[in-house]
Amino acid sequence: MRVKYRNKLFLSGILLLLLLTLLAVFVPAFSPYSHTGQNAEIQNTAMSLAHPFGTDKFGRDIFVRVWYGTRISLAVGIGSALICGAAGIFFGSIAGLTGGKTDLVLMRAADVIDAIPSLLYVILITLVMGANVGSILLGICISGWIDLARIVRGEVQRLKTREFCTAARLAGAGAGRILLKHLLPNAAGPVIVNLTFMIPKAIFTEAFLSFVGVGISAPVASLGTLIQDARSQMQVYPSQMLFPILVLCILILSMNFIGAGLEQSVRQIEEG
Repeated sequence: MRVKYRNKLFLSGILLLLLLTLLAVFVPAFSPYSHTGQNAEIQNTAMSLAHPFGTDKFGRDIFVRVWYGTRISLAVGIGSALICGAAGIFFGSIAGLTGGKTDLVLMRAADVIDAIPSLLYVILITLVMGANVGSILLGICISGWIDLARIVRGEVQRLKTREFCTAARLAGAGAGRILLKHLLPNAAGPVIVNLTFMIPKAIFTEAFLSFVGVGISAPVASLGTLIQDARSQMQVYPSQMLFPILVLCILILSMNFIGAGLEQSVRQIEEG
């Protein structure tokens, strides 16, 4: 699928995401300050050249901690999208291609899993396994693949009756070849758009859980953890909460721009 360069939403999202990713990778790696390093002599300092976002109540550099937290948020978002994407495509493909009783059983099992709120899965798993990136990913992915599986199932059911699939079947192609060569490539548009929107959803889920105290725990500095840490200082030092909130909003906004741009491109391709 070719995305036209005139798609301003997509380009804006890509540029924002690229900038945030570069900062998340290089700032913690090359900064003279550690995201966990404490210094009692510079507690709660204002913005300066040495500390662009200031320091927190433990004298830790907020600039480094914010970009380290962005790294964690990107890892959670992209990791969950990859895992949920693989599970959703596999599950939806089998259900849509086989149909009949297999489809019925698989989709009813998905409905049972989806009946429980996804946040409850994450909270329960973090309580059992501890608050870390792995437990957050597992909790999000337990039910995060179901919407994509339904989309893939619907697209496969719609496409498998088309003429090109019938021709491939008459030519002796097996079910697996038809799925990989004909069905999934033609269903790629809705699948990619759905995968893109999974990333900001996972990022927000992690930030929300960390903010309420059941997500990633210290000393790991996720954006939600930084916002939670700064809550007690909000009235006196509001900038300590402002910067992680601002970066989180820009990160989610960039992914939504990319998703909206891809959705627009898919619609244009289908119409023209």
